[in-house]
Amino acid sequence: MSKIDFSQISVRVIRLTFNSRFFLAKACQKFFPMAWAVDKLFFEGDDIQVLPRDDAIKFKGTGNTMEVEVNEKIPLSVENTVLPSQILREMIQRSKYLFIMDSCICRTSNNCKNYPHNLGCLFLGKGSKRISTKLGRKVSTQEAIEHVERCQEEGLVPIIGRNKIDSIWLSTGPKEELLSICHCCQCCCLWKMTPNLPKDIAESFYPMIGAKIYFNEDLCSACGLCAEGVCFLDVIKNINGKVQRDPDKCRICGRCAEICPKGAVIIQISDDSVKRSLERVKPLVDVKSE
Repeated sequence: MSKIDFSQISVRVIRLTFNSRFFLAKACQKFFPMAWAVDKLFFEGDDIQVLPRDDAIKFKGTGNTMEVEVNEKIPLSVENTVLPSQILREMIQRSKYLFIMDSCICRTSNNCKNYPHNLGCLFLGKGSKRISTKLGRKVSTQEAIEHVERCQEEGLVPIIGRNKIDSIWLSTGPKEELLSICHCCQCCCLWKMTPNLPKDIAESFYPMIGAKIYFNEDLCSACGLCAEGVCFLDVIKNINGKVQRDPDKCRICGRCAEICPKGAVIIQISDDSVKRSLERVKPLVDVKSE
């Protein structure tokens, strides 16, 4: 009798149930026992950072400073010398094992029309050794870095962290042995359900440490570009000709800053942002472990 490939079964189940995640998230807000069970099964111990896209923090505007809505002045520069993607490169270079999926299960499940299906998740740590080779391949450090660079070029948002769901559906063992690096699009991201999740679960999916977003209402023309399916959590709305962003649900992915033709949105990361983010990520999974 041939051995059952549970990874293939998991893929089929995910594709069939993918879009029911919104219903499940809303149900968790209403029924505490369900929220407790879902947290235990799928989210317990999760710690996931959303990194702004590199291009989002190449500041727009003129002059040396920009006046923002909180009456605070921030410096403008053509390009930051420290970029969020350095976090990905650092963890890739540290990892003994690297595995890239042949396709993105979210984009294939949602039949994405806007972004490549073949840019799958990148997994680090010894748990990645247990992923079925039917789903992807082991890669070198250089191949992994080239993969994240291409994802940036395609306009995808990087997230990094420990994600229990991945260790379950990929059958990789303890969640502490698998570090996930995903690149999300606004139409298909698994985490689009975040605004519908109970707050204590949703908070495990958070903005990059030290990242801030500034909005200048005076520069905003209310064109609505940032509210038209650009935000991958749908937290920006154009209401009666006025753009509104929910700061509690925003994860500072940077899409709105990139698309704004007036430079009304600015993403800034602190000088020690990359260092602090790495300090948060490194203990989650020992990627050097055999």
